[in-house]
Amino acid sequence: MGVLDGMVAIVTGGGQGVGYGIARAFADEGAKLVLTGRVLEKLDGKAEQLRAQGAEVITVAGDVRQRGAAKDTVARAIEAFGRIDVLVNNAQSTPTHVSFEQQTDEQLESVIGSGLFGTIYFMQEAHAALAKQGGSIINMGSLMGVQGGLGSGSYAAAKEGIRGVSRAAARDWGKDGIRINTICPGAKSEGFMEFFVQNPEELPKYESQLALRRFAECYEDVGRIAVYLASPDCFITGQTLHVDGGQVMP
Repeated sequence: MGVLDGMVAIVTGGGQGVGYGIARAFADEGAKLVLTGRVLEKLDGKAEQLRAQGAEVITVAGDVRQRGAAKDTVARAIEAFGRIDVLVNNAQSTPTHVSFEQQTDEQLESVIGSGLFGTIYFMQEAHAALAKQGGSIINMGSLMGVQGGLGSGSYAAAKEGIRGVSRAAARDWGKDGIRINTICPGAKSEGFMEFFVQNPEELPKYESQLALRRFAECYEDVGRIAVYLASPDCFITGQTLHVDGGQVMP
């Protein structure tokens, strides 16, 4: 018996990195999964791996910057499984690390649209289904938003916007039994590690800030925290959890 047996979870950006790590952890605990993202082939490949764990999984291709993607994903989840218990908003376009005055409208729209607006769209569209029995929304923030980061203006705006929306909605939707929390993961996702490939001088700086002397793992560390936040045992809402090995200690 898993702690998420019988529960249905949507994971945006579930085809890689933190999203897939969370999906794996949910599958281990008996959740039924809906993976969504832009590339169907990537989603289908990960879905096969999750099915090998014994999970029931469907995939839905879509761009989270479009409200229609949220509507379609929620409708497909209910059609396939009859309910939604957990929503994980993980999808986020990779930012271009350039000085703020050089960030273009296209970059702002891509990063803020996928992160902040995608999160809002999915929260709004999933609300009615979550409110039927109560549930959990898990959103993704970032160190770059909390502390600021060189060349991360659009990304910081998206991630701090997500934290603000999460707190506000936690107040609004607590009466519906919906818990909403934010994870700021310092995890070894593909996008996170690509930053250090492009900026190798930054790696020693980051590593020196880690109290536990390592980055988080997408599955073992972030995924297991997400399982707790999703579980009926959780009595936390409106909070930010820094799963980063002690890099940020607010």
